[in-house]
This record gives sequence, structure tokens and C-alpha cells, in this order.
Amino acid sequence: MGSAVEGSGAPSSADLVFNVIPVALALFAADGTLVLANPRARALLGLADPTRPARETIETVLAPLLEVVAPLVRTARAGLVAPPAIARFHGAQGESVAEVTVGALADGSLLVSATDITARESLLHALERRARELAAIFAVSPSSVRVLDAEGHIVRANGMAVQEHPGDRPRTLSELVAREQPLYPTTRRPLREELHPGRRALDGEMVRGEHYIVCRGPERERRIIETYAAPVHDGTRRTIGAVLVTRDITEQHRLASELAEQVKRTAELNERVSSEAERLDRMVDERSRELLALQETRSRDRRLAAVGQLAAGVMHDVNNALNPIMAAAWLLDHHANDPVAVRDYARRIARAAETGAATAARVGRFLRQQPIDDGGRALVSLSEVGEEVLQLLEPLVAERAASDARITVQRELAPAATMVGLAPELREAVFNLVQNAVDAMPFGGTLTVRTYRADESSVLEIVDTGMGMSDDVRDRAFEPFFSTKGAGGSGLGLAEVYGIVRRHRGKVELESAPGRGTTVRLRFAFAEQAPEAAPVALPRANRSRRVLVVEDNDDGRDFLRWVLLEDGHVVDAVPTLAEARARLGTPGTSYDVLITDVGLPDGRGWELVGDARRSHPAMRIGVVTGWEPTVHGAGAGDVDFIMRKPLRAAELLATLARLDASPDPG
Repeated sequence: MGSAVEGSGAPSSADLVFNVIPVALALFAADGTLVLANPRARALLGLADPTRPARETIETVLAPLLEVVAPLVRTARAGLVAPPAIARFHGAQGESVAEVTVGALADGSLLVSATDITARESLLHALERRARELAAIFAVSPSSVRVLDAEGHIVRANGMAVQEHPGDRPRTLSELVAREQPLYPTTRRPLREELHPGRRALDGEMVRGEHYIVCRGPERERRIIETYAAPVHDGTRRTIGAVLVTRDITEQHRLASELAEQVKRTAELNERVSSEAERLDRMVDERSRELLALQETRSRDRRLAAVGQLAAGVMHDVNNALNPIMAAAWLLDHHANDPVAVRDYARRIARAAETGAATAARVGRFLRQQPIDDGGRALVSLSEVGEEVLQLLEPLVAERAASDARITVQRELAPAATMVGLAPELREAVFNLVQNAVDAMPFGGTLTVRTYRADESSVLEIVDTGMGMSDDVRDRAFEPFFSTKGAGGSGLGLAEVYGIVRRHRGKVELESAPGRGTTVRLRFAFAEQAPEAAPVALPRANRSRRVLVVEDNDDGRDFLRWVLLEDGHVVDAVPTLAEARARLGTPGTSYDVLITDVGLPDGRGWELVGDARRSHPAMRIGVVTGWEPTVHGAGAGDVDFIMRKPLRAAELLATLARLDASPDPG
């Protein structure tokens, strides 16, 4: 393969020029054999490949370019000049593009030159692609795009820009300003041309997102536009034009205004709703307070009515107890010289007084809703319990009869229906059931209280001919707080009945249907006698004590003093809190026991209890009250015993005797 330096020891100047020319050159003899090729030709055509044949010809050397070069060779050999041709081929460095020329010399040899334009072609291809992409973007852009030259002429405009001004389109920026008559949106003042974004861009300023009002379309309609403008520079950063982009935001502006108005209206509505809600809250609060006050008033009226009914029944029982007391007292006075008669009348008076005490206890239980267990279980006659409850409700039955809602009471009481239990609790259960039965007959009816023995059970039934219950009400009747009386019922009556019967190991049966009345049946284990309790001997005092009695009732104070004197004690009795404090504070006087009432004319007995405990820690203190023993004051922890009026003398003396066997406080 020939080169520019073959056949000589040193390259000539012509060879050196041939080698440094930045074009691929190859010289072929008239017969087509390669005479020489410079380094660029060898690199471009791969002539340095050692596997190529040693004798190269124009066909083998220019094989990749032969399709393009062959016409050029024929033209050159014909003595004509052919223009350069572009040849694309796979060369030694991959895909290549070359610009090829062929010239004929005087001796018939051919000089082939090839310039590698691969990089230039790639750049041109990329520029063409970029230009097409930009043209597509320019054409489909939803914004109006105008290209200005340095003098402000509109040299190019996309479709959206053309549509804005159909017909005679503006050719310059000045014509565009005159046609659109832009205004500032806030002040509605005209925008001067020198301040237009396009003119400012030609002056080298970048404009972004400015809003103006312009006239567009055949109707010269006012539109709101958002404008962007940017200068176009050449390689020396000299401004040679500008690009003006505008976007119609009239609809967006309208929607934004409507949205702002809606937000404002929503805020106003929220404020009104908030104010209305506050007003409604105040109304509801006021109404709730009124309803609570009304409910409390009605509840108080119901309680007062119940107390009135109870008082009527209690008055009957108290009068029954007072009759034998008064009669026995008169007979006692007339037979004072007959010891046997005196003892008999005294026992009768005591029994009548105990009956009155039991009546008072029942009043306390109903007023405070506190069950009383004044001892162990005893033999209870269900018939007696039923009769007691009916007697207690006689005023209510009479009142209903006066209001044309007459209730007929039928008693079917068997003496054999006995059981072991607590009579007060059973009485409370039966009272609830009978009262419910009366309430279920608002227009009158028949109430039957029946007791009987069935096999090993003692049974008490309360039957009414009232409204009856549905299946759902019957299934839930014994649930706590479930009531069909609305605000008039607590929903606890039947639940309490169920609890009392369960505590007595009994069973509650309920039969009812709408319009057919209700039957409640209580079953208990039959018993003929109560378990025997071991007799308890009442202790007697083994020593005399000094006792201070504080009681404002004259007869009660004298009674206590006489009983204690009879038992061998030394007794001082005073009616007021002040006198008691004076006695306790008298120097040289000490008391072993203090017995005080709770209600005194000048204060509470509990105050005296606290003072006495602090000043005389070793003294024994007892309280006697007309309330239930479980209802005591703030100083109850300072007392040694609490007793309920009316006092039983034997019980009081036994309590004092037991104080001898217990350790002193403190």
C-alpha cells in the first residue's frame, strides 16, 4: 500500500503537505491502482488494516464509497468536472458520512478527496429535529406566541395569535398595542407602549406573569390576559428580538372571582350559622333548665303526693296505736292500787308503743328509701304483709273512687302462706307491686291480693284488670331504669322487687297481655317456723355511773332520768346545748356517760359530741335520735352508741351495761 513517503529516505515538502492536509486524499494511477494515501484517508477508509491485500485498487479502496464514487470517476475520466457527492458508509470508526470529490490529472491518474462530515451531519440532524419540535410546540401552544425582531416587527405568530385578530393582523408591536388598547386591571388606566412587556423585552428585560385588560375578537370584547416576554440574544449577548407570550385568563379570573365570592358568602353563612347555633344552644340550655325545673317541680309534687298518701295511712296506724295507749293509761290511773292491773296495762301500753314505733320506722324507710334490718330473719306471713300494704294504700284507693276511677279490692288471704325472711323488705316489694297495679288501672278496675300454699311453696299474687303489657315490655319489665311511665317513673320499682325476692331465694313470675291485665306471682320456700336463736340475757350495770342527759322534750328528759336512776346511776338532765356545755365545763364535775339528742333548741347534738370528745376523751358518748340509726351526722365516728326513739328502757340499760365490758376510748 503506497503512502506519501514510500520509495525515499526522507519525505519531500510535497509529501509533507500531502500528509498534513485536513482532508482524506488518495491518488490512483491510470490503471486504478493505489499510488499513495495520506493518514486521514487511511483512517477514514481503514487502509491500515493488516488483513487487507498488499496491492490496493480504486475498487477495493473505495469499496464502501463505490456506489457514490463510481459516477464521479466516470465523469472525471471523461474530462468533466463533477460536483461533490455525499456518501454514507460503515467505516473503520463506525457509521460515517463523507463529502467526496474526484479529479483527473494530465497523466490519467485520479485524485480522490473525502471530507468526514459525520459530526456536522449529526448536528444538522439534531438541529432539524429540534426545529421541527419547536415548530410543533409553537403551532399547538394554547397561548398566543409572537416573535419580534429588533425593530419590533412581528416576524412570526402561531395559530392562537392569528385567531385573536382575524382579518388584518397587526404587523408590528405598535400596531398590536393600538389594536388591543391594554389597560391596567386595577386602575383601568391605559398602558403606554414603552411600558408594554414586548417593548421592555426588546430593551433586555424579562417579564413574567403580568395581567392586563385588552380588546380582542370581532366584537372588540374586553379580555384579561397574562403576559410573559423574554429578549432573544445573539452570540454576543446583543438583543436581536423578543418573544411575547400571552394567555387568556378571563374564564379563570371569572371562576376565581366567583370562588372568592363563594368563600366570602360561605364565611358569612358560617358566621350566621355559628351565631344561630349559639342562639339555639342558649335556647336549648334555657329550655333544658326550664324542663329540669319543671321536672323537679313535678317530681317534688309526686313525692309530696306520695308522702301525703303515706301520711294518711300512717295516721290510721298511729291512731290505732294511740287508742289502746290512751285507754290503758286511763285504766291505769283508775286501778293504780291493783298491782296486777297496773302490770297488765303497762304491758299493753308497751305493745301499743312498739306498734307506733314500727309505723314511724316504716315512714322513715319510705322517706329515705332505706331498707331496715332490725334483726335476723323471722317467720313472715305473706297474708299479713299483703294486708298491711292494702291498709297503707286505703287513702289512695278512696281518692281514686272519688275521681270516678273506682278500684275494687279483693282479699284472698290464706293463713298458711308463711316463709322465713325480712318483713320490712317483703312489705316494700309488695307495696311496689300493688302501687304498679293501681297505676295500671287509670279508669278503675279490680285489684286482687291472693296468698296460698302450693306444695312446698308459699305464694303471693297481685292481680289487676288494667292495660296489661306487650311482649317487649313484659320481657324488659324487671330491667333497671326501664319504665313505661315516662318522667313519672324511675324504672327501679320492679327491679327492686326482683332483687328482694332473689335475696329471699324466691322466684318472680309475670303474666300479662295487652288489655287483659297483669298477674305478678311471688314464690318462696314454705316454712312453718323460723330458725331458733339462742336467748340473749340482757346485762345489768355492775357499777353506778355519773350520766349527763341532754334532751329538750320535758317528758322524754324525765323518762330517761327516771330509768337511769332506777338502774342505780347518778343523773343530771338539761334541755339545751348551752347548759350541757356549762355542766361539762364545771370544775370538779366529771361525767362517765353523755347521752344527747340530735335536735336541740340552740344547736345540733353533733356539735356537743365533737366538743365533748375533744375535752373528755375518756367519757362514753351516746346519741338518741328520732331518725333512723343509719342516718347520722358528721360526728358519728366520735360516739360509742346510737339509739332510735322511742327508746326501750331495757335496751338502754343493757347498752350502758355493755360499756362496762368494753375498753374505754382513747
